[in-house]
Amino acid sequence: MKTPWHVWVLGLIFLIWFGLGAFDYAMSHLRPQAYLAMMPADLRADMTTYLDGYPVWATSAWAIGVWFAVLGAVLLLARSRFCVPAFMLSTAGFAANCAYTYLIGPQIPALTGSGSMMLSGAIFLSLILAIAYTRRLNFVGVFG
Repeated sequence: MKTPWHVWVLGLIFLIWFGLGAFDYAMSHLRPQAYLAMMPADLRADMTTYLDGYPVWATSAWAIGVWFAVLGAVLLLARSRFCVPAFMLSTAGFAANCAYTYLIGPQIPALTGSGSMMLSGAIFLSLILAIAYTRRLNFVGVFG
């Protein structure tokens, strides 16, 4: 089957969108001064303390959520059926990380306001759409 045009468009959109998450993950761990300087000084200190206290399991969930989303986008562009489980693993990692962020750990909305919750909602919605979209592509035979 010829690859539909929307696979390339959505694959690139997913790659850029999830790539921004990967960039944020990397910068949050590497903490270069230029990246930190974009935050207000009082928030910068609070976020550093917050990130330093992140448990290993939540950091692992965050990494799984971010990097499997990027992998899913790359696999979609490669027209691999393995993009579906990659997006599913990403969603599971993201959900586990959100459990820590919003339910268990120190409440990040107190640091960043409601914006972080809205961003998390947009990420979750995009992951659900990515799963639905790639499952549909798999069902109609786009993936070899």
